[in-house]
Amino acid sequence: MSDKKKEKFKKRFVEAGWMEADDNIVAYLQANACQRLSARFGKWVQGWIYFTERRLVYPIGFLGLADTHIIIPYKNIRKLEKCRQGLFPIGIAITHEHWKDGMVVTDKISLMKREKWMQFMAEKAGCPLS
Repeated sequence: MSDKKKEKFKKRFVEAGWMEADDNIVAYLQANACQRLSARFGKWVQGWIYFTERRLVYPIGFLGLADTHIIIPYKNIRKLEKCRQGLFPIGIAITHEHWKDGMVVTDKISLMKREKWMQFMAEKAGCPLS
């Protein structure tokens, strides 16, 4: 991602309140996230995931429209586990305190190079991998 593009997304995310102005986007890649519908059930949606120096940002739908986006400050992560997206072993289950209300929730994302990104988040969060 070019620096110009990173700045464009950073500006949008700062305006939406999803990251601080002194945070920076490290990487972004295509991913899927399980949008929680009820209890343990959800629907997998495709999009782009952004890893910043302090948090994971996964906008679902249009920027700023719904409060269904997945925003996970690394400091709020309690547990990282491998999971599946259907038959494919490419998922990560992230148990964390929700960034707004403090409730403990588990979000699932799937992406390529799962090991690399699990290690990245574990180092930032200071939590062990499961």
